[in-house]
Amino acid sequence: MTTTRWKANFMRALMLAAAALMMVTPPARGQEMTPPPEFLVTQRSAYDFDETLSRIRRAIEAENLMVVHEINPQQMLRMVGVRTGGMRQVLFFHPRYMKQIMETNRNAGIEPPLKVLVMESPNGVMVRYEDPVHQFQAYPGLGGISEELRGIFERVVAAVAK
Repeated sequence: MTTTRWKANFMRALMLAAAALMMVTPPARGQEMTPPPEFLVTQRSAYDFDETLSRIRRAIEAENLMVVHEINPQQMLRMVGVRTGGMRQVLFFHPRYMKQIMETNRNAGIEPPLKVLVMESPNGVMVRYEDPVHQFQAYPGLGGISEELRGIFERVVAAVAK
C-alpha cells in the first residue's frame, strides 16, 4: 500500500472517530461544535442503542451482506479515560463486490469492508456512515458499484429511521 493511500485511510478513520466523539462529548469551553463533513451521512434512530444495533445487523444481512467484524470504540475510549454512551462500528461487505472492485480497479481494494457507526448521543441514537460514492470517487470505473452501495446503505439505515 502506498504511503499516500495509507495516510488517506488513516485520515478517514480519524475523521470518523472524531465525528463520533463530537456527537457524544460536549465541546470544551470556548470550542464550537462544527457540523460533520458532507460525505458523512447521519440518521437518527427511532430505537434505543441495543435495538438499533440489532436492526442494523439484520438489515445488513437482509441485503445479502456479511457482518465481518464489530469494533467497540466505547471500550477503547474508556482505556484513555473517556466515558461515552454506547458506540459500535459494524464492518460489513460481500465477496461479490470485492470481486467487482478487484476486476475494475485494484487500487480500491483497500476500501472494503464498509462500516456503519451506531452511537448514543445526547440527541438519541444516531447511525452514521461515509457515503460510498465519496469513498470510491478517487477510483475510476467504480461509479456504478458505489451508487449500488449507496442504495444499500440507505436501505440499511431506513431500518431504524425515526
